[in-house]
Amino acid sequence: MAPRLKYWGWGHEGQGLSPRDLETLLRTLARFGIRGSGNAHVPPLDGVSLRAPRLKPPDSLEAICTQEPYERILHAFGQSQPDSIRIFARDFDHAPDVIAYPRDEGDVTALMEWAGEVGAALVPYGGGSSVVGGVTPDIGQGFSGTITLDMSRMNRVLEVDPVSRAARIQGGARGPELEAGLKPHGMTLRHFPQSFQHSTLGGWIATRSGGHFATLYTHIDDLVESICMVTPAGRMQSRRLPGSGAGPSPDRLVIGSEGTLGIITEAWVRLQGRVSFKATAGYRFPGFLQAAGAVRAIAQAGLFPANARIVDGVELAVNGAGDGSFTLLVVSFESADHPVGAWMDRAEECARDHGGVPDVDWRANPDAHLKGAVGAWRDAFIRMPFARENLTPRGIISDTFESAITWDRFESFYHSVKDATKQGIREATGRDGAVSVRFSHAYPDGPAPYFAFHCGADPGSMLEQWRDIKRSVSDAVLDNGGTITHHHAIGRDHRPWYEKQRPPLFGDVLARAKGRLDPKGILNPGVLLARPADTSTA
Repeated sequence: MAPRLKYWGWGHEGQGLSPRDLETLLRTLARFGIRGSGNAHVPPLDGVSLRAPRLKPPDSLEAICTQEPYERILHAFGQSQPDSIRIFARDFDHAPDVIAYPRDEGDVTALMEWAGEVGAALVPYGGGSSVVGGVTPDIGQGFSGTITLDMSRMNRVLEVDPVSRAARIQGGARGPELEAGLKPHGMTLRHFPQSFQHSTLGGWIATRSGGHFATLYTHIDDLVESICMVTPAGRMQSRRLPGSGAGPSPDRLVIGSEGTLGIITEAWVRLQGRVSFKATAGYRFPGFLQAAGAVRAIAQAGLFPANARIVDGVELAVNGAGDGSFTLLVVSFESADHPVGAWMDRAEECARDHGGVPDVDWRANPDAHLKGAVGAWRDAFIRMPFARENLTPRGIISDTFESAITWDRFESFYHSVKDATKQGIREATGRDGAVSVRFSHAYPDGPAPYFAFHCGADPGSMLEQWRDIKRSVSDAVLDNGGTITHHHAIGRDHRPWYEKQRPPLFGDVLARAKGRLDPKGILNPGVLLARPADTSTA
């Protein structure tokens, strides 16, 4: 029997930090004065109290629906920090009433019709990896219940066009399923977010996912050729084209819609050949801003590396990948067509020009990505998603937020947002924490800084303290000219700041589009757009 997904954390049951890794993490956080309080007990399945289901599937849909307690508990949350806090507080009052597993577009349409008839909310669910409350069914008042629509049975690669290098893939295909279907054709989508194993193509498109590759085709937006979306008002499919100047793009309406306008059932996506040539190098810098200068030089040189990330000393130290005395730049190039040495040579010149020194000689070590600080960071990055499920029950907040800003405003943004985060932690918890910064993506006109913060909290008021910190950092991001999110999406957690960021007239247009496509307002209520009675601020 295959292991089940955890309802309290990341991945499958049996996966997680080793005792040694956990001991190292806690010891490292203690160096920053961050110590936990409270127990580390996972809420047992039979200890979770669930409200009786308020809905009963009709006979025509019963075969694709379940109300089994584990399924309702699993689909009650995503992977955000507030989700984690509520899980360990055993707050499952909002758990969905029905989990539906559609097999095709006909099932999706039938489920929408049923939800509309009974006045139930319909929450789309891909892999459940949202870190911003995008799949958490906090639907508010006015609905007879909640149906979570899990797309995992619509997970096939339907068609591959090797001439145009594109594929038609169902929206419920998770990353490994998608890549397994493309591998026999010698192709890859080349989109690898950190959530790759437990997120879906439809989810990537709906949330404007950012992949692991740090330059050029960073977002799923760039890889979409056409989209099919089923809505309560009907089916909408765009024409498959390499590009078009025919008015506003229907795909651009769907990309980033987060399940509020319809369900993405399939898409044609652009493919690439599988990698044959690859090289990785690391460079150490005395400070973050010197490393940022090197990344700007690389981005503006038109080299387009697969990876061009910098990680500051605090982030390296917290994750056991450094002693805190240096900032690390990781640069990687890869190609399905040609050797990449010349590009790496030029990137190294940019790094050295800004004070970088090699971490490990990439020329003499083809496996340099496994050695030195680069290798240690790679290992830490793989372990990272498992940390929260161990820290939350110990009363330690460990969260991230990210943004994007133009290069001319970056230095001021960097200092202001970092200081605001530290101050927000002090005001919310009465103690200091650890705040770190890295770049997740870089463009010729600006970087995407990715912040992490860790702090001790009071177990009884942990959620309120997180909200206070979140409010402080989000205000600082917008006040200093950044975007509320570069690739984590809006969900429910970011919506108040998204409302401030978008032009008011556009907000009105978006609301009218939802009214046309989802006239009863049943799709993912509270995401992107506030419901009339919803005045929440985080």
